[in-house]
Amino acid sequence: MMDSRSTQRVDRPFTFATQLESRVLQRSKLIAGEFRSDAPNELVTGAEPRSEAYVLTLHLRERPRGAMRAENRWIQPENFHAGHAGIVDLRSKLTSEYVGPFHYVSIYLPRHSLGAYAVDAGAPSLDDLRHEPGVGFSDPVVRHLLLSLRPALAAPEEVSSLYADHVALALVSHLASAYGAFRAARTNLRGGLSPRHARRVKELIDSRLDGAVSLAELARSCGLSERHFARAFRETTGQPPHRWLMERRLEKARHLLATSTQSLQEIAITCGFAHQSHFTRTFTRAVGTSPGAWRRQRPS
Repeated sequence: MMDSRSTQRVDRPFTFATQLESRVLQRSKLIAGEFRSDAPNELVTGAEPRSEAYVLTLHLRERPRGAMRAENRWIQPENFHAGHAGIVDLRSKLTSEYVGPFHYVSIYLPRHSLGAYAVDAGAPSLDDLRHEPGVGFSDPVVRHLLLSLRPALAAPEEVSSLYADHVALALVSHLASAYGAFRAARTNLRGGLSPRHARRVKELIDSRLDGAVSLAELARSCGLSERHFARAFRETTGQPPHRWLMERRLEKARHLLATSTQSLQEIAITCGFAHQSHFTRTFTRAVGTSPGAWRRQRPS
């Protein structure tokens, strides 16, 4: 355990030092956070209550000195270099200490989500993830998926439930296969959605361009699990549901820009964007020019 005499102790469950920058995103089945402190000598402690869940963490800079305690056992963390991840089982009450700057992204994974994924894949129920407490590891897939959440954490109001579900499903799938002694059973499900189901799903997405519709809701409308629906939708359309949603937003925006006198702000809200700047950035990235310029270039 660290000697706190040479450092300032800040001990608030899940509420860290005032120098801490934190961002939290909660959408559908995904709960994620980004935490950063640049304080050079402050001892920061945080306590996680017991829960039937795991926390997966990606360190964006070298973890500073500081111990971890699971129940009454102290652990000295190791191998938490920048870009390395760690898994924590929250069935044990956890306390973490940091002395010095830190920066990490984490995601909360309920154990029932892992179990449901395993059952859906035709495998025995998945109870545990293999990991070594307090030891970091390098996993390019985990690193890519957690880094993909950083823009979403910076602007959570711009994140659709479909995008959050997409990342959560990808993480659960990877963790189950890589750390859960998991092997999906062979399945005879092939091909995409039926024309009736494809039409139904597209109508649901069009009616909810604000992104509030979830992957689970779309899957239920087809009588499929989320895992099988996501695969079938991609096979039918060539892209995942969250990308289809964005294409539909942009298609409607182009139509309104060309045929209406609505302001950019009005078009942004009508097409499901969080605000005008969100619309402008997304449109410019996709089309190569801003909405205003695109509209001016159209024939009268």
